[in-house]
Amino acid sequence: MLNKILYNLKNYPDDLCYHIGEKDYTNKDLYIYTCNIYEYLKEHCNKQDKVIVYGHKDIYMKATFLACSFLGITYVPVDVSIPKMRRERIIEKTCPKLIIDASITAFIDNDSYTDITDIYMQDDDVYYIIFTSGSTGEPKGVQITYGNLKSCMNWLMDISNVHNDVILNQANFSFDLSVADFYLPLLTRSMHYIIEKDTQKDFSLLFKELHKSNASFAVMTPSYAELLLLDKSFNMDLMPQLKTILFCGEKLSKKTVTKLYEHFPDIVIINSYGPTECTFAVTSTVVTPDTDITLGLPKPDVDIYIVNDNLELMNDYETGEILIAGASVGKGYLDESLNAGAFIRFKDKPSYLTGDLAYKVNGKLYYAGRKDRQIKYKGYRIELREIESLLNGLDYICQSVVTVNTNKDGDINRIIAFVKLKDSINISSKEIKAYLENHLPSYMIPVIKIVDKIPLNENGKTDEKALLEGINYER
Repeated sequence: MLNKILYNLKNYPDDLCYHIGEKDYTNKDLYIYTCNIYEYLKEHCNKQDKVIVYGHKDIYMKATFLACSFLGITYVPVDVSIPKMRRERIIEKTCPKLIIDASITAFIDNDSYTDITDIYMQDDDVYYIIFTSGSTGEPKGVQITYGNLKSCMNWLMDISNVHNDVILNQANFSFDLSVADFYLPLLTRSMHYIIEKDTQKDFSLLFKELHKSNASFAVMTPSYAELLLLDKSFNMDLMPQLKTILFCGEKLSKKTVTKLYEHFPDIVIINSYGPTECTFAVTSTVVTPDTDITLGLPKPDVDIYIVNDNLELMNDYETGEILIAGASVGKGYLDESLNAGAFIRFKDKPSYLTGDLAYKVNGKLYYAGRKDRQIKYKGYRIELREIESLLNGLDYICQSVVTVNTNKDGDINRIIAFVKLKDSINISSKEIKAYLENHLPSYMIPVIKIVDKIPLNENGKTDEKALLEGINYER
């Protein structure tokens, strides 16, 4: 994989490979930046050191990821949107040799560069670490090897059928959804077209950028597509070149598929599934308004099993936990103590118990929810217990319950935190929210509702249904 990327950068210098803001970059630009960072890292780091790369989709981030990869150094992407407290915890857990940010741009475009001739990364080396939400209140670092990523990208090239295309970006580089749109352009001589977060917040700017992109292939979450579909102008007139959308990160609904086909009659929609721990995705299927929405079939070097709590195989139509085995299963968490019970050996293959529930029919997977308190919201995997842990750690909170409310289709509308304060405490929901904003990414911030009591059901458990009924939500 890296050999092919290096070959493309060297041999097709005039290819446009990256667009961000108002600027286009060629392979030659990216190669020069990568070479200069490569030389800098070679002087300051050893193989399998860790480097945190901080920023927001900037070209130096792409060049640094590549320079690290060629040298066999593990990179850890950290987006500027991640709150300061969470960044500090990631730094503590990672113990990086270097933290690289925009200050590196002072020398990366130096024309007197040294060609890259050696690639040090090996299949078993940790290629990148992406941090996800953790049930203990601490972010978990997922380690993905070069072998994992090679397997993923070979499969993605097969199912996406892109070459000399324009590939649209949605996700920031701290989110594993970005792995697909990050590496596919490098391998297929395509343009990586970046949509920045400030642009995504302004519909008028966003739609101008979508039209200007001439994107033919897009990687996005269903939530993002549903947001775009709120505007009737998201259609083939706006994006006449759009041929394929690859979905991952959360459940895709029939309603979303139907609307997309109304707006883009010739579109190809690929639905995929896979946790961060298994390198972006491990299953895929093409869906239309006339087909069932399934998770599809596994990639060739991966086996998917549906098992019960004793790891016994379930029959067709029986719901159990998804167990993934094979080449996509990562090396485990950075904190090895978290691996027990999640990363296992099954049928003599590295395997991961996902916590996702599903059933099989004729080999196809049908998603059936979660077995724990983890959710997928706006494409992100969120442990509700992480939010609860932060709230319950505040000395003025007696008890908190974090839950979600859903629409009639079962899709999540919002995350809600019900909070009972200790006696004689006078604090507002806005103050509690401000505290959370300093510790959690924006997509994890719940609606805060202060309540007099947390009701229990007949079994003595928290009655979330009673909490949710008749509530006027306060942000």
